[in-house]
Amino acid sequence: MKTERQVVLEGAYNFRDIGGYRTIDGKKVKKGLLYRSDELCYCTQKDVHTLEQLGLKSIIDYRGDREWKEKEDVHIENVTIYHLDPKADTAAMASAGLADLKEQGYGELTADAARKLMVEQNRQFVLTESSKCVYGKMFELILDQKNLPLVQHCRGGKDRTGYGVALILLLLGVDQDTVLQDYMDTNVCKYEKNQKSLQAVSEMPNREDFVQALRYLKEASEEFLLTALDEIKKRYGTVSEYAMQELGMTKEKQKTLKDMFLEEG
Repeated sequence: MKTERQVVLEGAYNFRDIGGYRTIDGKKVKKGLLYRSDELCYCTQKDVHTLEQLGLKSIIDYRGDREWKEKEDVHIENVTIYHLDPKADTAAMASAGLADLKEQGYGELTADAARKLMVEQNRQFVLTESSKCVYGKMFELILDQKNLPLVQHCRGGKDRTGYGVALILLLLGVDQDTVLQDYMDTNVCKYEKNQKSLQAVSEMPNREDFVQALRYLKEASEEFLLTALDEIKKRYGTVSEYAMQELGMTKEKQKTLKDMFLEEG
């Protein structure tokens, strides 16, 4: 399964262009400049060629040290990798394999606990200083023309990446429903991969609750991203105000963002 914006790769499932969306005021996000993905450590040489053809210049890797040092992104000529870790432990755990989950002590995680963990993780994206520092730096990078085209990714391309992409699209003027759909498209791109990981557990006896826990960890849910967006609205009123107060995105920088990434629709 794929979406219209997906770039099909052999070693990554969730690589897609975030351009093409229309804004509330009738403009359109430019294609070919900003991408999102899951981890790029399994990319084949064919994939590398595909990414080179995109003219990729920069990678933002939201994975923590342990994640990326064990599985470094594939080398792409003339591409700079920026490691920006928002210290999102739950998001990192959510993308882990079954063996990793057991090793970290989550082998008996309940569905209710998993859902609460994911909800709280998305709230923390808004609140923690480490997260605000990371997403402020993300905007610095994309506002520098020499870094484009750029892809941002984490392990699964869902939570840490999803929050960053949501901030960009909302500041560009894309409506919230469309932003949520972009977030939910992870479930389309990673359907087969997620089903394989769930199938192994579902065949075990008396593991229905743990299967549901895995679904909360592996699959995008509107509730999760909405938790972050609602927290922003509650504390700051708008994403624009949040970006100004916490991410260093002045009104001038927000105008530059629109000038760089929007075109007439």
